[in-house]
Order: sequence, then structure tokens, then C-alpha cells
Amino acid sequence: MRSKVQTKRCLEGLYGRSLALATILAMSACGGEGTLITTVYGEAFVESGIPAESFVDGWSVTFDQFLVVVGEVQADGVELEAGFRLVDLTTPSAGAGQELARAVAPAGEYRSLSFRVAPSPDAVALGVDAEAAAMVREGGYSLFVAGEAARGEERIGFAWGFTTDTTYGSCAIAADVEAADEASAEITIHADHFFYDDLDSEEPNVAFDAIAAADAKGDGDGIVSEAELRAYDITAEARYQVGSREISDLWGFIAAQTRNVGHVDGEGHCAEAF
Repeated sequence: MRSKVQTKRCLEGLYGRSLALATILAMSACGGEGTLITTVYGEAFVESGIPAESFVDGWSVTFDQFLVVVGEVQADGVELEAGFRLVDLTTPSAGAGQELARAVAPAGEYRSLSFRVAPSPDAVALGVDAEAAAMVREGGYSLFVAGEAARGEERIGFAWGFTTDTTYGSCAIAADVEAADEASAEITIHADHFFYDDLDSEEPNVAFDAIAAADAKGDGDGIVSEAELRAYDITAEARYQVGSREISDLWGFIAAQTRNVGHVDGEGHCAEAF
């Protein structure tokens, strides 16, 4: 990779252009081009399940489907993927995640990623069967999760689709693209956030008791539905704090948590989510 001095000299040589444009031109003209690969990964919590030790109430969760629609990926102003992709994060990947796109990028250091998790009728399905893809598109979902929670002999199934639209910005990455070489950046989706019991705490609990109680107060059939979660009033709960948000039911609470699932490179944070 070129030194900062060499890059600076090349920038100075691109006379008459704006600094932002000159930076991109300099990285391309002076440093060559490489490939920046974007992946999306749900970690072991999606591929293998969330173990009981992660929950405060002894439950564990496994996922049969974890469908995510991701697009509008950019790294330091370089567009990596304009369209949207639909992936199932339960697909075994041996830690590699699912590849979203490969983009030619000017050689240089990339430190900021942005992306959007949103419904898209035109999302291209990657390794997702036609029936599941149609269900996501027709439902207008950005996220669809289905699976089962277990504790001892208890079993509670769930299948939830969310229509939330979230753009994650200023996500800190460390991808160094060298000429004729490859670098990668990972969008990481944190599944345990679906089961957090506080919308603002930096150290919320991961819990399932209230979700199980929603089914018990409903039809008790062992499958907790959106309607049962909407009927579950959280305003009297000691936990499940919502701050100033106008949220009073458990479905609204979980839907709000879907706007916080996006990270990068494992635990890397995004400064913005809107």
C-alpha cells in the first residue's frame, strides 16, 4: 500500500478538484484498485442457537429461519452494493457469513461502513428458496425470524416478520484494500437483541419469560404469535423499559429492538441508526 506521503503528493497533483473527489481519484489513480467484499453474518447465535447461559431465565433459542434484507452498502463513500439482497443467516458458514457483494474499490484504508436493513420487493435472494423469498417480499419484511425456545420440557415456537426500516451509519471498520488484492468488511446481525429486556440500558438482560407468558395468556398453544405479543401489556413490568418511546406492548418492544441488531466485524458499533 502507498505511504501517506505518496498519497498526499498524488492528491496535490489532482489540481482543481474538491477534496472529497480528489481523495477518491487519488486512491484510484495513484494506488490502483482492489476488491472490497461485504459479508453478513449472524454469528453462532443464529447458526447454532443462543444457549441457556446467555438467558437470565434459563431458556435457550434455536432458529429455523433468520431472513434479512440488506442493501445500500457503502464504505467511505464508495458504493459496494446499491440493490438489496435477501439472505438466511441460519445457513452454515463455518464463521464466514454470507457474501453480499464484491466491488472494485480504489486502493486505500476504509474505516466507515453504512448499510440499510429494509423491506424491498426487488431484493435478490441469495441461497433462499422461492417460497421463503416470496413470503418476505409479499409481507414487506426486512427481517423474518422463526424458531423455538426451550427450557426443560417447555417448548415455545415463534415466527415473526418485521417491517422496520433502519439505516446504520458511521460503522467502524478496518478494511485495507491494496492494488489487485482483496479486503473484507462484515455486517454482523446480533440475534440476542430480539430478547433484550431494556431499550436503552448498556447491559440489558437476555430473557424469554415474558414472551412465553404472552402465549400462556393467549391461547397457550405453544406458539407465541404477533397478536399475543401485541396483547401483552408491558407498562407494569419492572423491566422492559422504553424510555420516552410510546410503546406499551411486547410486540412494539421487540420491533423496536430490531432497529439495534446491526453491527460490523463482530462487536463493532454504528454511530447512527435511523
